[in-house]
Amino acid sequence: MALKKALNVANIVNQKITLIDFENTAPPLYQAFGNPQNKGVWFVWGSSGSGKSSLLLDLLKAFCLSLKSIHNEREEDLDDFDFIERTKLKNMQDVKSNYYAASYDYNQLCEYLDKKNSPDVVLINSAGYFFESLQQYYDFTRKYKRNKIIIISGMAKGNNPYSELETKIMYDANKKIFVSGYLALCKGRTIGPNGGTYVIWKEGYEKLRGAEKN
Repeated sequence: MALKKALNVANIVNQKITLIDFENTAPPLYQAFGNPQNKGVWFVWGSSGSGKSSLLLDLLKAFCLSLKSIHNEREEDLDDFDFIERTKLKNMQDVKSNYYAASYDYNQLCEYLDKKNSPDVVLINSAGYFFESLQQYYDFTRKYKRNKIIIISGMAKGNNPYSELETKIMYDANKKIFVSGYLALCKGRTIGPNGGTYVIWKEGYEKLRGAEKN
């Protein structure tokens, strides 16, 4: 196999990249996360009840305005009441032409993504329920992250990812988003104009902060 050409400065800065227009289509997300590139790995972690599931749907809905997306749900059954109600609450009907949900295991999802016209955005909820090993994660992302946006969720222990697998994924991800008390904080290198914070549920966020002050 021929050795790839090394890039000079002009080669690097003149590369054409594609950004998703959150600035005009999803301004609150843009303020926190900027206009994301149309590829790469996002890792979102937080404890149960933190607002993480709502954030994941906020992100996916924004991507669905222009890109076909698959929500691969492994923590909940697709006929669970909470999953159905969350789908209604976030008005995913608004992006029904681009939003799909499934509960594929690793091999099934790979088979689905290998099909022609497969989704551009892949949400996996969650790492611990989907990947059997770190190597499997690397195999998956090596195959798909150059032409898809892969969003992976994980649990938290304090402010950190819960498991060694999730910690490794966090370090590898392009976007790293920690969720606590209905507030998302982007810890990656690329953030939006407001410094990388996004309030997921204003009423819940303010109620929690009020309780803390008291």
